[in-house]
Amino acid sequence: MIMPGKLWTAEEEQLLRNLWERGIHDAKLLAEKLPKRSKGAVYEKLRRMGLHVVVNAKKNQVTTTPIPLGKGLWTHEKILEVLVGALEKVGESGLDKLEIMRLRALIAAAKTYDSILEKFERWVEIENQLLELTERIAEIEKAQKTDAC
Repeated sequence: MIMPGKLWTAEEEQLLRNLWERGIHDAKLLAEKLPKRSKGAVYEKLRRMGLHVVVNAKKNQVTTTPIPLGKGLWTHEKILEVLVGALEKVGESGLDKLEIMRLRALIAAAKTYDSILEKFERWVEIENQLLELTERIAEIEKAQKTDAC
């Protein structure tokens, strides 16, 4: 969905990413560094750039997580660590509704990721078997050509 308004320049996008990577994760502060952009525009651009954005409904603040997405695959062990941590945290008393919702979403995402990772590992295994079979077939064909000569 294209929103009305001024298109972002490559320079603005790079500045936004650089500021974010330097640790400025509050959309209001980022908007101050980009004078032609509102807090809402910055929020939407971060989201579209794949940077995880968290909205604090109580304070009506928009912030982003300090960890960029997509930095390699997590192992099953890492997913289990995340699940255990989230499950332990969700069992604590005194958490507000937003934090409980965040933890539940994290648990659901971790479970989904683990399922996808398992499928991916199986696909890699199948691909390796196919490559091995292809090499064997090539060797057999080569041997047959040699024998025919």
